[in-house]
Amino acid sequence: MNPKLLPVFLLFLCQLQLLAEGTPNQSLILWSTVSPSGTYAVARAKEESIGKDDDHAAATGTATTELSIVNIQTQQPVLGFSGFKATDFAPLGLVDGSVAHSFCSWAPQEDHLLVVSVLDPLTCLQVDLPDGRVSNVGSTLVAAATRIAKGRTTRKTDRLSQPANFSIIDAHFISSDEVYVTVSIDSGSASEARVDLYFQVNAHGNSLAFERSEPYPNPNQPIGASILAGREVEHLYQTLRGILNQEDRQILTMEQQSWLGGRELLTNYEDRVAIAQTRIAELRERLQEEMQKK
Repeated sequence: MNPKLLPVFLLFLCQLQLLAEGTPNQSLILWSTVSPSGTYAVARAKEESIGKDDDHAAATGTATTELSIVNIQTQQPVLGFSGFKATDFAPLGLVDGSVAHSFCSWAPQEDHLLVVSVLDPLTCLQVDLPDGRVSNVGSTLVAAATRIAKGRTTRKTDRLSQPANFSIIDAHFISSDEVYVTVSIDSGSASEARVDLYFQVNAHGNSLAFERSEPYPNPNQPIGASILAGREVEHLYQTLRGILNQEDRQILTMEQQSWLGGRELLTNYEDRVAIAQTRIAELRERLQEEMQKK
C-alpha cells in the first residue's frame, strides 16, 4: 500500500467501525420519574440485550435493569444505576389504575431524588446528582418499619402475628436536605392491621428519624378521602408530566402548584375531596388524549 494512502485507509476503517457500532440505543423515558421542571427523568434503553442465562430471570421479572438519569432534551445520561427489576417500571395502561409500580420524588432544586419501588421498599434508592452518589435507603426504612411493626404486634397479642407487608406509598422532599417517606405496614390480622409510618430521611447522611404512625386513611371519612384523593392527583400529575413536551411540562407544573395552593385554602375536607375528584377526572381525560397522540 502506498504510505501516503495509509492515513486515508485508517480513517475509512474508523468510520466503518463507528457505523458497525451504531448509535447508542435511544432512551425510553419512564413514567412517574420526570423532574418538576421537565429537565431530567429516569430512563432505560429502548432495546436491551438479554443473555441466555438471563432468560428465566427476565421471564419471571427478577432480572435487574440498567437505568440512567438522563437530560430529556439531549437524551444524554447524567448518572447510571441498577437494582430495579424490569417490571418495576412497566408502562401504565390507559390510566385504569391509580397506583404506579415505581416513581421518583425530586427535591425542589432537582439535585436529589428518591427512586421508589412501591411494592419492594428494600430497593429504594437515594440519588445525589451533584456528587454522583447512589445509596440504598430502603434497607434502613424496612428495618425501622419492621421494629415498629413487631412492637405493635407484641403489645397487642403478646406474640408476633404473621410478617407484615410493607409498601412505600408516598415520598416528597420539603427541602434539598429532607424528604418525608410514608411506609404502609399491613399485618393482615385485624381492623387496625394497616398503619402508615412517617419517616424523615436526611438526603445527605442517609439517616432517618421516625416521626409518627397513623391509621391508614379511611376513605369513608372526609379527612381520609381527602388524603387518598390528594395522592391520586399527585400521581396523575407525575404520570402526565412524563409524556408532555418541555413547554407543556412547565405549564403543567405551574398549574399543579396553583391547584395545591387553592386546595390548602379550603378548610372543609369534603370540599377538598370534591375539587380533587374533579381534578382527577380532568387529568385522566387529558392523559388519555395525550396517550392517543403517541
